[in-house]
Amino acid sequence: MRRFGVSRSMRGIRRNSSNIGTLLGEEHEAMLIQVLREYRDIFAWEPKDMPGVDPKVSVHQLYVDPHYKPITFSEEKGKAIREEVDKQLGAKAIHELLFPIWLANVVLVPKPNRTWRMCTDFTSINKASPKDYYHTPNIDRLVYSSIGYKVADFLDVFRGCHQIFMV
Repeated sequence: MRRFGVSRSMRGIRRNSSNIGTLLGEEHEAMLIQVLREYRDIFAWEPKDMPGVDPKVSVHQLYVDPHYKPITFSEEKGKAIREEVDKQLGAKAIHELLFPIWLANVVLVPKPNRTWRMCTDFTSINKASPKDYYHTPNIDRLVYSSIGYKVADFLDVFRGCHQIFMV
C-alpha cells in the first residue's frame, strides 16, 4: 500500500479546496482530479449540502462541566504560549475558533536550550466531557482494510471526524 500525504491541493472542485496524496503518480492524480470534478455535485461538503437530513444528526456539541476552571500561567509562560500560537497561526497549522469557554489546557515543557515546548493536555476536557455514545470510525481498521488495493480513498479518514460537524 502506498502512503498518501495531504499537502497537494485540488482547486476548482467547489468553493473549497480538497487535498489529495502527495505520493500519487501524475497519471493517477490527473484521473482522480477528473473524477472528483466530474462528480463534485454528489459530495456533501457541509451539513447544508444534505437536504432532508436533520442537522442535529451531524452536529456535535461539547458540554463541559462548569466546575472545571481554566488555568492561568506566569508572565514568562504566557509569553511563550503567545509566541507558539502566533507561529502556528502564521503557518496555518491552527486557526482561531470563538468559544465562550476553554477547551483544553496547555502544558509547557522546558527544552534543553532553555526555551519551552508547548503541548496540549486533553485530560481535563476528557474528564469534564460526557462520553460519546456514537464513536467515530476506527482509523486503524479503515487503513488496514485498504491493504491490497493500488489506490485508496481516504476522504473521510483524512479528517477522522469528517462526518461530525463541531459547534
